[in-house]
Amino acid sequence: MATPTANGNRSLLPIPSPIWLRRALLYLLLLVLPLSGGVVAANSGIDDIAKRRGDVVLSGASSGPLGDRASYLVEHDMPLDLTAAQQALRQGAFRRQDRPAVGFGIASPPVWLHLALINSTDRPLTYQLLLGLPWLDNLDVHLVRQERLEHRWQGGDLERGAPFLVPAMGYAFPVELLPGRTEVFVRAETAEAFLLPVSLLVQEDLSAASRDFRYRYGAFYGFLLAFVFYNLMLYFGLRDRSHLYYALYVLSFVALSVIYTGHGFSWWWPEQVEFQRYALFTTMVLYAAAGLLFAVRFLQLDGVAPRYSFWIRRLSFLVVVAMALFVATEQLDAAVYLSYGVFSVFTLGMVLLGIFAYLHDRAKGFYFLPAVLCSMAGLGIGLLTAFGLLPANPWTISAVEVGLMLEATLLSLALGSRMRQQTQARHRAEQLARIDSLTGLLNRRAFLTDTTPVWSTAERHGRPISVILLDIDHFKRVNDRFGHDCGDQILQEVAKLLLQSCREGDILARWGGEEFVLLLPETGLVQATVLGERIRRGIERQQILAKSQGVPLTISLGAAQRQPGNTLNDLVGVADERLYEAKRCGRNQIVPPVFEPVSA
Repeated sequence: MATPTANGNRSLLPIPSPIWLRRALLYLLLLVLPLSGGVVAANSGIDDIAKRRGDVVLSGASSGPLGDRASYLVEHDMPLDLTAAQQALRQGAFRRQDRPAVGFGIASPPVWLHLALINSTDRPLTYQLLLGLPWLDNLDVHLVRQERLEHRWQGGDLERGAPFLVPAMGYAFPVELLPGRTEVFVRAETAEAFLLPVSLLVQEDLSAASRDFRYRYGAFYGFLLAFVFYNLMLYFGLRDRSHLYYALYVLSFVALSVIYTGHGFSWWWPEQVEFQRYALFTTMVLYAAAGLLFAVRFLQLDGVAPRYSFWIRRLSFLVVVAMALFVATEQLDAAVYLSYGVFSVFTLGMVLLGIFAYLHDRAKGFYFLPAVLCSMAGLGIGLLTAFGLLPANPWTISAVEVGLMLEATLLSLALGSRMRQQTQARHRAEQLARIDSLTGLLNRRAFLTDTTPVWSTAERHGRPISVILLDIDHFKRVNDRFGHDCGDQILQEVAKLLLQSCREGDILARWGGEEFVLLLPETGLVQATVLGERIRRGIERQQILAKSQGVPLTISLGAAQRQPGNTLNDLVGVADERLYEAKRCGRNQIVPPVFEPVSA
């Protein structure tokens, strides 16, 4: 029951009055409270300690990038073994980096990585330790517990059989973490761009990520190879080397990507470590050379800037030869610096060529400049990431692929636009070859070409077809008296009147000099002479010269109808004979003459 207080109220809690009992309850409370929160307190204590020491606390789920939780030591003097690395860690020689994935540039000395992992559960945890990128040369992984080596793995693209390699992702080492604290020491070494991302994935997440990468790169390679085959077909069809160089340019990048993602080493040459050692550097140089040769050809620098074209071609050839010599003599350091140097110059050079193209010919630069800006931005991000100047993450690492896909799309549009321009120019040239530049009529060659199917039809079906050949009277006198400009004007006016007089289906051409020819399908001789007489009267009535010079202008005409066994040349020959007969008979008439009235 509740006890009364000094003011007569009852307390809510019945507290016994003996002093010894109250002290006992207080001690019991201080004991029970920590025990009741034992799990929370323990976990909180682990988290706090791990946070202070930089350890990674794990409970069975995958981690994110752990580069900022690891510490690193660069070997500057002599190679270290595990014992020496542990001693250096105790002496505080390892340093933290505030980046999820750490880069050390190119041709860096070997690097040691240390990562402390805490299994906060009461059961072993199995993970895949995902390290580095597929082009790293050597990875020596040590699993240490209580200062003792428990397991050791070795990977890298200089290990035969490509052990632990997951293409496009890196190297996955199976680790089992017992409850408590486990340390990972990794010695990494490479001559290429030194990027060392690290993460822990459960097997399901690793499999899902690997599957996603397979789909992504399958689509990516399919996209690029489609452009390669398309441009090869255009090259064999059109014989335009721009398409050949572009196909080689894209194909060289596909080869480069297959190498640096590890697909080639994993699938096709896992035992050829010597080939793998130099493959990346060689394809980098070939890719840059193919890109520059394509740019020279596409932008037609031979005609616009021959000096630039000469030096770009010569330097591209020289760097390829230099790389071949470095590979043959096994000069690895020279090959590394040459490839990355050429790649850097190529990145800048393509942008400068794009700007040059846009300033000199916007039609060419309209697609080319944005295309190279996309790809070179991707390559630039990749280079800066490789040098450790940008953080390595899925976006910066895949920037090259994204940029090249955009470039491939825009350059294909550029090649298509260029092909359309060439087709239009060829069409204009063909038209100019068919058209008389002064009168705008067909010339003799085009007349003979266009009349062939019409003549064949008339001959096959026995249909009537006629020809009128006409000549301007005394045209030489006009030229001599009034000048050739006046003569040209007369020819243009006559051509215009003839076009107005033609019917649909008739074929009119300038035959040569002051002569014109008119083919009349489905037309007999009588109808042809009637049409010719109407044309003669129309030109005479127009008085072309009289408007400016007071001199009348007349024409003479000869008409002929096809007879069995005639060719077109035969028919034109007959019309020509009748034309000269009209001239001998006084000009300004048609032969044969019209035997029926002709309406005005």
